[in-house]
Amino acid sequence: MQARETGRTATPARGGVRRILAMEVVSGAGDGVFWVGLVAALLDRGAGAGAFAVAALVRLGPRALLGAPAGALADRIDRRVLLVVLDVARAVCMVVLALASASGASATVLFAVVLVSYVLAAPYRPALTAGLPYVAGERGLASANAQVGTIRQVMTFVGPLIGAAVVHWSPAEVAFWVNAATFVLAGALLAAVPGLSSGSGAAAADAGAAGHGWQTVLATPGLAVVAVLVFVMYAVRGAELVLFVLAAEDQLGLGAGGIGVLTGAVGLGAVAAMPVASRLADMARPDLVFAASLLLTAIPFAALGWISSPVLACAVLVVVGATVVVFEVASVVVLLRVADTGVLGRVFGVVASSSNGGKLAGAIVAPAIVAWAGLRGAFVAVGVVVLVVCVATMPALRALTAAGGRRQAALRPVADVLGRLGLLQGASPAALQQLAAAVVAEPVRAGQVLIRQGDEPDDLFVVRDGEFDAWFDGRVVNTIHVDGWFGEIGLLHRIPRTASVVARTDGVVWRIPGDTFLAALADVGTMPTALLTEMSERLRRVTPPPA
Repeated sequence: MQARETGRTATPARGGVRRILAMEVVSGAGDGVFWVGLVAALLDRGAGAGAFAVAALVRLGPRALLGAPAGALADRIDRRVLLVVLDVARAVCMVVLALASASGASATVLFAVVLVSYVLAAPYRPALTAGLPYVAGERGLASANAQVGTIRQVMTFVGPLIGAAVVHWSPAEVAFWVNAATFVLAGALLAAVPGLSSGSGAAAADAGAAGHGWQTVLATPGLAVVAVLVFVMYAVRGAELVLFVLAAEDQLGLGAGGIGVLTGAVGLGAVAAMPVASRLADMARPDLVFAASLLLTAIPFAALGWISSPVLACAVLVVVGATVVVFEVASVVVLLRVADTGVLGRVFGVVASSSNGGKLAGAIVAPAIVAWAGLRGAFVAVGVVVLVVCVATMPALRALTAAGGRRQAALRPVADVLGRLGLLQGASPAALQQLAAAVVAEPVRAGQVLIRQGDEPDDLFVVRDGEFDAWFDGRVVNTIHVDGWFGEIGLLHRIPRTASVVARTDGVVWRIPGDTFLAALADVGTMPTALLTEMSERLRRVTPPPA
């Protein structure tokens, strides 16, 4: 194939992270507007406390129950296509909900439509989180996760405020129309992020993957303790849904509107923590980051039971909000670095089950604790539970840190070799470690064909021993020696292989999955000069001279 026919070069996606962040803003606003609209619609129908409990169940239940199998689905399907289809499908659900609400349909009908919408939502977060490393690159991963976590936290406050304005000036069904529009816009934003498709389908051959999310987590050292901590921290968030309402009304004298003030303080803490969250998540001691997050959640939460000043309560909640963001960023970064890339979707499916299950459990248990111990006792009880979990999980967290250190030490020799290649000039140590983890050393025999001209590209190869000839239309156009590489042109230009590569002698190659290589280039930010020069020369050799 001629070089001029190669099509668009797959350079690292620019603006992909910004589009994802914009999607998070749009989605967060839509979620808040939807929830306020649903509350208003239920109140119009004379709903009581039981109806609101059902509303929480149909929202959180599907994600808690379906998170693991939905995560496996996110590993088996092109993630970008999956996310866009889900956004469109949920937009349709919101249109149906708006029409049902306007026609005076019963609460049961509304709950049924909401349930369908949240069943569809189950694979969404696992797919998006698993695709983020391919968009942000290893260097920008912690920062991107920090920004995503902060935006989600802030929008839990801003979204309901927008919703309150919508239902104040218009009927409840207008909120559902607004949410439908946000789904369409979110889908359009994600459709413009091609990096989300990278790494998709890695688990397609595993027919039983949908039921194996927890087995994957339990079999990978460190993942189970992170899933437990996610459950506990989100149980605290679920308890907040009940305790903040009671505290605002009965303890702080803020009235029913005080829930917005308290939630806003949490959001302010999240914004304040954003500049440092990514740096903390990149620390070599994740056990200390997790322990500090648990302590700075437990102590302020317990203290809230004794605080009657709204100003002091908000100050304490700023600390809680900052802690939430640091914990979320650290947990995501640890999971991305510990789990194999081929199972990221199902791992984050389990995490989604843990987070939503924890939030649901917290919201259900909190009223019972208040009835048993009073509001002050409930705050203290939640804080004590988090402290106990902190102490109980410290040995596992230390083991996680030690295992990470051993893994880095084992991969360092391979990462050092990769770092010396002009192919990866400028890649961060973390990106090189991720590449090293994906390397498979393969001995080859003289005459063995490694890639064939015209085949679809899959992997990149680095020569560690021996010599390899590149053949184009029956003639040798290049010989590749130790520390050389081949297979990059098809991956970067998204075209079939431009030449065949055959071992001239016995040797050894390192095989690197193409998606992992492309993610490392996204980390570099600009194409290395040595790579561009070598590709240009190779394309020149396989381009027929002008007639």
